[in-house]
Amino acid sequence: MNNIVTVVGSFLFFLFFDKKLSPSFSSISFPKYRKLTLDQKNIWNARNSSSLHATVVTLTCMYVILFDEKVKKNHVWGFSKVSETNIAVAVGYLLSDLYLLATTLTRDSDTFGFVVHHLSAIYAYQFALRYGILIYFANLRLLAEMSTPFVNIRWALSIFDNKDSKWYFYNGLTMTFCFFISRILLMPYFYYLVYEVVFLEEYKSVSFLIHVSWISVCIVLDTMNIFWFGKMLKGITKHIRKIQKVQKTSNGVAPMLIHGVETIPCNGSTVIKED
Repeated sequence: MNNIVTVVGSFLFFLFFDKKLSPSFSSISFPKYRKLTLDQKNIWNARNSSSLHATVVTLTCMYVILFDEKVKKNHVWGFSKVSETNIAVAVGYLLSDLYLLATTLTRDSDTFGFVVHHLSAIYAYQFALRYGILIYFANLRLLAEMSTPFVNIRWALSIFDNKDSKWYFYNGLTMTFCFFISRILLMPYFYYLVYEVVFLEEYKSVSFLIHVSWISVCIVLDTMNIFWFGKMLKGITKHIRKIQKVQKTSNGVAPMLIHGVETIPCNGSTVIKED
């Protein structure tokens, strides 16, 4: 019952933040916000919600994984209120984002991917919330949100025509680094832990449905992460070639930009596409 209350509360809070708090704050703090189109404002507010959620759950995940002894000692049934609440907050946010995708945000070629990701994540997380199982792994997966705020900052800099700024360049580097360590570099460690856990005595009580479901969802999401990171690297390579071309033709120093990559955040996943 407590989990349901937390999920509903998270859902309502992020909708309120998107519809009321973000527009009010943005109008005061960012004068250029008022000049955006309606679609751009909707995306801006959704990204602000995304960044807030990502920051909160990432910091909480770090605490759980590093310091929560109740969860660390038992990767199957380890439980704490903080670790469980973190997952419930994430599920509430995912539901709010699905609502915005259905009612407010303009649909494009990436919308289907967002919906698949959100539904897959919710399906996997609900097992942790319903049965108190695999809480450690659920929080470990949420670390993927680490790169989301930088993805959103990149979009904001782009929409305000700041692609030539040093902040755009440094933010791009930070985004790529965070994406790599939280999604790609973490994969071997994650699946090593999975391999260890499935042979433990306490794991025998896990139903076949849960076993197949959570591992399948992780494989699907990691396949998407590898694909997105590949496109990110392709965009960076394209930019380096542009720099080399400019240097050859002008003998000057090319601007430090990471062009050729457009990114769209989605909770637990970051969609990246080329210009």
